[in-house]
Parts: sequence; structure tokens; C-alpha cells
Amino acid sequence: MPRILAIDYGQKRVGLAVTDSEQIIASGLTTVHAKDVMSYLKQYLTKETVSAFVVGEAKNLDNTPAGSARFIEPFVR
Repeated sequence: MPRILAIDYGQKRVGLAVTDSEQIIASGLTTVHAKDVMSYLKQYLTKETVSAFVVGEAKNLDNTPAGSARFIEPFVR
């Protein structure tokens, strides 16, 4: 079964987590510099099958978008 890859995008670093092959448990994969994330993901996808990407939203405690949210949308596109 393909994995699900989670992305926690930041301006400097991007955290990546992935499920096991059964999609039961997610574990931290690595942290990469934001400038290197696309090349890392391309390389990772040559080795593993991923069925879905999940990108975290940056929110304040009152559920409004955090200041860093404006950087996440262009990354998703």
C-alpha cells in the first residue's frame, strides 16, 4: 500500500513525516532546508510510492491564519 507524506512547511526548514506501508502509524522522516525540499521529495518519490500529501496549515491559537501561512500557499501550488 502506498504511503502518506506529511509536510510541515517553514521558511527555513521543512519537516517531513510519512506513514508506514500499512498507513497506520506516521513517523518523522527528516527535516530539510526549504530551498532543498523539492529536490528531496523528487528523490524520495523515486524510491517510495506515495498516495497522498498532507500539508499543515499555520494557525494561531484563535484559529486565524498565522503570519507564515502566506508562504505555505505558494509552496502548495
